[in-house]
Parts: sequence; C-alpha cells; structure tokens
Amino acid sequence: MFQKTKRTTAKKTILFLLLWVFLVSNLFLWPAKQVLADEDADTFQQDYEKYLKYELYLKYEKAQKYDKYKDYKEAKKKYKFETSAERHLAKDHYDKYKLFKKNPLTYPQYAVYYDDYKKYKKYKSKYKPLKKYSKYKKYKKYDKYDKREYKNYGSSEYKNAHQRYTNALRRARASKGEADLGCSIKDASDRCLGPEITAGLWVYTKNQLRDDDFKIEANKDYIIKDSTGKTLATVTGATQTYVRYDGDNRFKIYHSVATPLYSENIVYFEAADGDNSDLIFDAHKPDSSLDKYRGKIRLDLYDTSGSSNDRIWVVNALPLEQYVWGMGEITGTGDTDHNRVMTTMFRTYGYWKIKFSTKHAALGFKVDTTAGDQIYYGYNWETDHPRIKEAAEDTWGKLVMYVNTNGLNEVTLTPYSSWTDGRTRSFQERWGSKNYPWCQSVSDPYGKHPTKDTETLEKEGNHMVGLSAHGSLELATNHNKSWEWILNYYFHNINLRAAY
Repeated sequence: MFQKTKRTTAKKTILFLLLWVFLVSNLFLWPAKQVLADEDADTFQQDYEKYLKYELYLKYEKAQKYDKYKDYKEAKKKYKFETSAERHLAKDHYDKYKLFKKNPLTYPQYAVYYDDYKKYKKYKSKYKPLKKYSKYKKYKKYDKYDKREYKNYGSSEYKNAHQRYTNALRRARASKGEADLGCSIKDASDRCLGPEITAGLWVYTKNQLRDDDFKIEANKDYIIKDSTGKTLATVTGATQTYVRYDGDNRFKIYHSVATPLYSENIVYFEAADGDNSDLIFDAHKPDSSLDKYRGKIRLDLYDTSGSSNDRIWVVNALPLEQYVWGMGEITGTGDTDHNRVMTTMFRTYGYWKIKFSTKHAALGFKVDTTAGDQIYYGYNWETDHPRIKEAAEDTWGKLVMYVNTNGLNEVTLTPYSSWTDGRTRSFQERWGSKNYPWCQSVSDPYGKHPTKDTETLEKEGNHMVGLSAHGSLELATNHNKSWEWILNYYFHNINLRAAY
C-alpha cells in the first residue's frame, strides 16, 4: 500500500511539472495561438521556433555592424584631419599634385605637394567610405556577441517565418495596434504622460550664436550635460546660463559657472532631480514672448558638408501629453467638444511622428513647431489658454485609429483645413493615394464658407481633406455634437483608443 502511494504521488508530481513547463513555454505564444486557432498548429510552432532563431540572427547582424563602427573609429583616428581648414588645404594640394602627375612639365611647382596628396588620398579612400558606419555606435552592447553560428538564420526562410509570427502577434493586440510605445514618462501623481516627443523650436546660424548669447534658466535646479551625456555642472534654477558658438563645432558655456565649459555639437539642459515633468525652462526666444517650455532643452548643431547650411537648433524634448497642452493650432476659446476634437487630432499627429517620421531625423528632432508640421507654442501658450489643457485632459492619451485589412489598428494621419465649399475631399481625390481610407468625402454644410468659392478657398490653403475646423466648431456649438461624434462624422470607420 505504501509503495503504491509513493508511485502515485511521483506520477502526479511529474505530470504537474510537465504541465507547468508546457504552460510557461507557451505563455508567449498564447495570444497569437488564439488568433491562429484555425491554422495548422505544427506550422505555427515551426514559425515560432524560426522566429526565435531569426532574433538571434538580428543580434549577430548588430554585432557585425558594430565591427564596422570600430573600423570607422580606427580610420577616423588614423586619417581624419584635425580641422576643416587643414582638410581643405590638403584637398587643394591633392588636386594640384594630380595636375602635376598628369602633366609634370606644365605644373612642376606642384611637385612639393606629394605628402599632402598622399595624406588626403588615404583620408578619401580609407576614412570617408567608412563615415556611414558612425551611426552603428549604438550597437556597442553587441561588441562581444560574435555568434557566427547564427549567421545562417538570416535566410528568407527564417525572415519570412519571423514576419508571419510578428503579424500574428500584431493581430492579437489589435486593440492598440501601432499605438505600442507604452508609457515611458509619468507625472508626480503617477499618471502616464506618454512617450517623449522632440520639437525643433527655432534655429540660429553659427554667426548669430557667435555674436550673441543663447540664454536659459529654469524654475528649479538644472544640470548641463555635454555631447557624451556627461554632467558638466549643476545650476540653481533662477540662474541664467549663457551659451555661444565657439568655432570648430564647439559651444562655450558660461556665466552660471565659475570657469567656462565646452561641449562639441550638443549641449543638454535637464532637471537636476531627474524629474523633467515639472521642469520649465525660459529659453529667451529672440523677439518673442513665447519662450517658456516644459521638459528638456538642448542646443543641437546640424553640421553639413556645406558650411552655409549649418544650423544650430533649439530643441525641446517633453512628454507627448504636455506637448499637446501647448498646441498653437487653437486658442481654446471655442466649444469644449471642438477643443477635444482638436487636441485629439494634435496628439494623434504627434504620436504618428514619434513612431514613424524621419522628416527631421538629420536635424535630431521629430516635429518642427510651424505649420509645416503643427504649431506648438509651449508653456506660455498653455498658461494663457488654459482650456486647451482642460480639453487635452478630457481626452487623455486618446488617438484616432483605423483597423486596416490585415487587422492591424493603425495610428492615422488626420488632415484638416479651416473651411470647405460644402463637402470634404477624399485623400485619394485630392492627393492620389489610396493608403488613407479613413479620409473619405462627406457632405459639409457645417464648415462651408458663407461667401468664398472653391478656387478662392484652395488658394488660401484649404485642401478640404479630412476634418473641417469650422465645421467641427459649428457642430459642437450649435448642434450639441460630442467630440467623438464629430471625429466619426468627418473620418470613416475610425476608432478612438487610449494609447496610455
């Protein structure tokens, strides 16, 4: 009896362990299995296994890219000129020595430039081709990851299986779909403020910042960091820091510090206590009263091959929700539901730009603050127009989304103009693309201009695609329509989801 009981207990223990292993190993697979319940289970399992192997290949690939960065770094050390002036002179001597080589009797005076010719030739052949690999510095953590056995996992067989499995996971989380950036920033009450957005506020030329100062101060203590992220100084909040362009892609930082500090290419200003959500900088925007901004500020040099195109951008980095509070597209004096419509569209566009846009990638930010992207005025506008913030809080985290034919919930682009001639245009009708099916033509007596014809409206910039701003205001003010109703009227088959 005792032996039989021991065997039964052992069998139950083994069965329990097997069940536990099965559940743990399938926990990651479960959402996609729910979606693919009608598909062949063996095929799906094989896709999952290849998905994991392709992930290993991606790490191997990043290790290879970091090796290329190291080649670039070594070549930079050996062949890069110390200054642009030295490089330009060597280039001039290189060209002249080439003339000598081609016709020594005509240009004997250029024979003395052989050393510079050789030096610039090495720069041109051994350093310049590797400059494109400088961006791979970000893969440093893969430096020791030289798993060559994973090289064979990069074939189309594994890549396609990886894509199929990824698509399955996307369908499994279609409620948020592309709105998957999560919550990286919270305020003091533990509310999610959304992902960080970077906005190019205004720009200087090198000469402008060589002749005059960029001045900045804050509502609390702040730190100054250099281009490597190293903290250079901690400054009392109300103290002004001055920055000038010092030449050779270097900034001089002074006035708030006893001894001038220097940083190449970038200078960062951030909260000393690590909480940037309640940090407000006064960046003293030239010729403007709109010069206070929430969150982090940096000076960022955009250095081009042609010095006439070099620019120094003032960039604001802050949580998306606080960015919406400073939207300059409206004053917030209209009906509350109209304000909710506009803040939701502003947030949606900002989220799309964070996730997908590369328009300003070379400049180091996601949006500019003009009508070229969308107008953002910062903290001064927020405090002067408090109903914008109220509307943003009413729609906190909400995005306009659209479920596409693959079952993925897309973050939409939601265009609007001030007026229409009585109907909106579809995206395809106006701009030829079928990729925006939520932008269909609808009747718009609410946003029809009372006197201007179509030609005049178009000349004034009214493309009439998507939402009509005056139509939204009319529907909210005089027809008692909710912000959700208005968005669903102007956009086809959308859904409103909270991304955070």
